[in-house]
Amino acid sequence: MKANFGFIALMALSAASQVFGRERIFERDGNAVYLHPRRFGQEQPAVLEKIRNACPGEVCGTLAGQAITPLLAAQPECSQQDLADDIIDASKQFDAATQAAMVAAAIEYRQAEKNTPPDFTTNPPTLRNSVFCQQAPRNPELIGLVQAQDPANDPDLFFDPALRATVVRGSQANTAPFAG
Repeated sequence: MKANFGFIALMALSAASQVFGRERIFERDGNAVYLHPRRFGQEQPAVLEKIRNACPGEVCGTLAGQAITPLLAAQPECSQQDLADDIIDASKQFDAATQAAMVAAAIEYRQAEKNTPPDFTTNPPTLRNSVFCQQAPRNPELIGLVQAQDPANDPDLFFDPALRATVVRGSQANTAPFAG
């Protein structure tokens, strides 16, 4: 009986059509779906290249690599200003021409637009501004400078990374540039 059951099972399996399950994952409506790697986040502010090329050696390469993160939406409100201060602090070890290039790059970086996510709780999604740093910079070259805001954003709405929420202009100090 066991031999017959095994033989019958083997015959049933050999008579079944070939399984194409894995091949159909990449097929839609009988047509092949070609997958291509996605390239997200390929745009970078031009100032990153200026930071990278402002000084010789690893110093500016490291600073340019660090300069991407503070421009992201979830980063603290003063992280961009802090990195601009770090660039100016690092410039003090170089000659006057290199210092000038690094300070100019730091000033431009401080004024670069910071990424902010749209508010998807509204339909259509509302574009928001980034909140302003509420502390004075360490270096006088950065006094009075703030990040750019996209002119398409709602001028009265801000994204606060600490709250991960929308805040209205005037409801918090960081919805206006630092006045100190």
